[in-house]
Amino acid sequence: MIFLENLARPILFLHLASAFALIGSMTHNLIVVIGYCRGRFVRRRQERLYVKISFWLYTAVFGLGALIYPVFRIRVRAEYFDQLLPAATGLFEAKEHWAAIGWAMFAAYYLLSRNFQPKEEKEKLFFYVPLCFLLHIMVWYMVIASFYLTTLEAV
Repeated sequence: MIFLENLARPILFLHLASAFALIGSMTHNLIVVIGYCRGRFVRRRQERLYVKISFWLYTAVFGLGALIYPVFRIRVRAEYFDQLLPAATGLFEAKEHWAAIGWAMFAAYYLLSRNFQPKEEKEKLFFYVPLCFLLHIMVWYMVIASFYLTTLEAV
């Protein structure tokens, strides 16, 4: 018996649901940040809330993924991907590395957002805006890669 094997499917569902909520909050955050580039700073409170929600959702997605990782490692990767689809193993490993790097970047983004005043500190937008875009791209990559890998498992 593998750790949490009997709960792997419900945890995977929570992992997926949290990831979709994360995409929603990140997209709302990105829309406000794009407004900063256009000189619109009226939704700062909302943007700070989106960053907070996104950070905690990212942490939840990462944590839920870590809980089901042993089941994936033995039941899916060792028994299926490594033997039949080695490229899928590589895709998953790349996704996991980006997830760990992304969490560290998200922590920095979250901490920066807490005291950042975009209207008064416009010089920080050159760091803040690209970081938001990069995190958004990383989250989308991880969700698409995860969805693809999950469909391979179902086949």
